[in-house]
Amino acid sequence: MRNTISIKKDENIKLNNNLKAYLNPKYAFFKMEKGTKLKVKDGSYVYKNDIIMVNSDGYTVHSSISGIVLGIKDVDYENGKKTSLVIENDFKENVRIRKSAKKTIYDYKREDVLNLFEDFSLSYDGIKLVNLFNEEYETLVVNGLDKEIYFGNMYFTLRENTSSILEAIDFLSIAFGYKKCVLALSNGNSKIISAFMDIIGTYPNIELRLLQDEYPIGFNKCLQEYLGYTNALVIEANKIVDIYNVLKKNQPITEKIITVSGNAVEPRSCINVKIGTLLSEVFINNFDFSFKNVDVYLNGLVHGKLIDTLQYVIDEKVDGILIMKKEEKIESECLNCGLCQRKCPVELNPKYVRDHLGKVRHEYKDGCIGCGLCDYICPANRKLMQYMKEVQDNEK
Repeated sequence: MRNTISIKKDENIKLNNNLKAYLNPKYAFFKMEKGTKLKVKDGSYVYKNDIIMVNSDGYTVHSSISGIVLGIKDVDYENGKKTSLVIENDFKENVRIRKSAKKTIYDYKREDVLNLFEDFSLSYDGIKLVNLFNEEYETLVVNGLDKEIYFGNMYFTLRENTSSILEAIDFLSIAFGYKKCVLALSNGNSKIISAFMDIIGTYPNIELRLLQDEYPIGFNKCLQEYLGYTNALVIEANKIVDIYNVLKKNQPITEKIITVSGNAVEPRSCINVKIGTLLSEVFINNFDFSFKNVDVYLNGLVHGKLIDTLQYVIDEKVDGILIMKKEEKIESECLNCGLCQRKCPVELNPKYVRDHLGKVRHEYKDGCIGCGLCDYICPANRKLMQYMKEVQDNEK
């Protein structure tokens, strides 16, 4: 991979070493895609883990709380405003009796795993896991790198689940016949490296790769190119943990880790939350602004986006927020420096896209990985990512 950069980090922005938790939201919101069929009615009671809707592609949505169905409401998500089912929490965490999982994940066969993926509609990057794992890959690459410099989701995932991650990788290599398994970690996380080195010797089929802390290696496409694998399934470590937990508990995934950090918030922490919780509720009950005028970035400083409200639902696409002291950045005329094109990790030309208002060839629509590097390095402060996201497929 030819294009990576070292992003200068404010060393004063450091995360609390303890993982916080906020698992009792007053309400939970669940996105209703086009063609969704509801499995519950207004006023009905829902148990935690119940299937509450089925999307048009057969994807099932499970409730992360127990409580009463209030109805539907339009709320904000990372990819826009969506109609959502609203459930009011009764704070009882009631769960229906479920069939227990096997004592060890090694008791599962390949078909058993695929069936569980289907039952709980596990997905990754918008693709069902059952489809990903049905493909024939030679190598499994587990991405243990945080995308953003001020985020620690991956750090805490690795720290809290060291043994489970290695066990799950080892099991998947056996069940799906991968010739090679690689766990990629940042060479800057000495504690994480030591934790994995202590036990990885019992898993001889797993190779540990320590990578330099450069951007945007944390993106799967960039990581795969950097490592030089052509026929590899690249999947993030937090999804490996989800797989392990589904196999061990025979229950859907209802929680995730997000980061709240920056130079204008206290405390700076990673926090475990229920999927479907409003970001604003998590913030109000656990954090506070330490500066009056702030910029809030959803999903981080580089590849995230500037937002003016915290009324976002936490789903699989929300990794956290970065709250920074407000900076006035004035957009000026292009300097024709060529940095955006030279540094694009997938060799696109963001200036060309902006100059043509997004009306460019389809490879610009399909190729952009959304890393935000073009915005970050532009000396004229041009909003290039906005146009990359608005690309229209107008190829004749």
